[in-house]
Amino acid sequence: MLSYLTRLNYDYDNRYYIAGSFRRDGSSRLAPEHRWGNFWSVSGMWHLGAEDFMKAVKPVLSDVKIRASYGVNGNQPGSYYGYMGLYSYGKNYMDNPGSYESTQANPNLKWEKNYNMNLGLDLAFIDRIFVTLEYYNRDTKDLLYNRPISATTGFLNYLGNLGQLNNKGVELEVRSLNISNADFNWTTVLNLTHNKNKIVALDGNLDQVVESSWFIRKIGLPFNTFYVKEFAGVDPSSGNALYYKNTEDENGNLDRTLTQDVNEAQAVPYKQVDPKISGGLTNILSYKWFDLAFTLSYSLGGYSFDKTGTYIETDGASEGNRNLPIYELDRWQKPGDITDIPRFVLGRSDKVSGGSSRFVHCTDHLRLKNLTFGFTLPHNWTDKVLLDKVRVYFSGSNLLTWAKWKQYDPEVPVSGEVFCETPPMRTFSFGVEVNF
Repeated sequence: MLSYLTRLNYDYDNRYYIAGSFRRDGSSRLAPEHRWGNFWSVSGMWHLGAEDFMKAVKPVLSDVKIRASYGVNGNQPGSYYGYMGLYSYGKNYMDNPGSYESTQANPNLKWEKNYNMNLGLDLAFIDRIFVTLEYYNRDTKDLLYNRPISATTGFLNYLGNLGQLNNKGVELEVRSLNISNADFNWTTVLNLTHNKNKIVALDGNLDQVVESSWFIRKIGLPFNTFYVKEFAGVDPSSGNALYYKNTEDENGNLDRTLTQDVNEAQAVPYKQVDPKISGGLTNILSYKWFDLAFTLSYSLGGYSFDKTGTYIETDGASEGNRNLPIYELDRWQKPGDITDIPRFVLGRSDKVSGGSSRFVHCTDHLRLKNLTFGFTLPHNWTDKVLLDKVRVYFSGSNLLTWAKWKQYDPEVPVSGEVFCETPPMRTFSFGVEVNF
């Protein structure tokens, strides 16, 4: 990686700010003809609060700043040699060493580019409440992606540039100094993020790609959209799983008729992985020698796919040596039972469909992400032993979680696919800080 960087900042009278940057990056991970990329940004800010006409509202509206920026940056491949056609060894034949073509060349591999626009507003009220509001719009073009190709070539895909994504949203932070005096201080910080993602273009004239048994990439939809047969619960009389047919007529309408035959149901774009809103709430308190800080994180409107469930929720068709989930205790057992767990029949022939919304679960949750409680010894104690400060503290992380779906951790991978994921550890620590 070789980079040349320039930057210019200009400030006039603490009221008007202008900045610009330009960089030229070269990466050996890209094809020689496309190694160099030019990236730039421009930004400006108007410190409205410093204007004379704002003095009349100063007691209430302490400060105002308006910001705007636009720029382009680039991403390079994770693979060192993604543009090269490579051979690998290990395909031995009759005790003789053998090699094979392991990577298809792409001499047109180039930078992935992000075009970012950001608008910001900073407000301060009575020097105690501070609000930051951001709006952003980001277009990602020439995405670095494993382009699917026909298996008759000997490959399933190769690294290329294709498609376009758009992300837009808002971010809000509110910080308040609730109480501030010699003995007691209390600060609260609330932040939230809303992001809307959609696919703008795929490869050429292609308008959709079914990525796997439960994902679809389709123009106009979020990148991580589930593509599944829609589960409709359990028939109270038979205990069999029900599905919506969702077959499409000539007018584009979906048939919402119920069926017990999963083969009669059509997969449709379903929920998306990304939450509608996510963020956190932090409180920082101190009273004389005691201090307390804790953060709650939250997420609303997102979904995940339980790939593990496709192995262990087969309703008896092919359990093998796998454990059953605890919620199988709530399965249908007799006519009239109301449940969303079908009856269990060991060795049944009608195997449950893995690509079903039965395995799509809500990731809404609230979590006590971390908590720290400390006690600082009074100075008249520490001065006697020639110490500047002694603080004893307890800290914990991931202490409590309230989740809509409780069978696995709600903080799922970015893809939304959960397969025997290790949840974040609940940790406790005690410590002593000593300053001389």
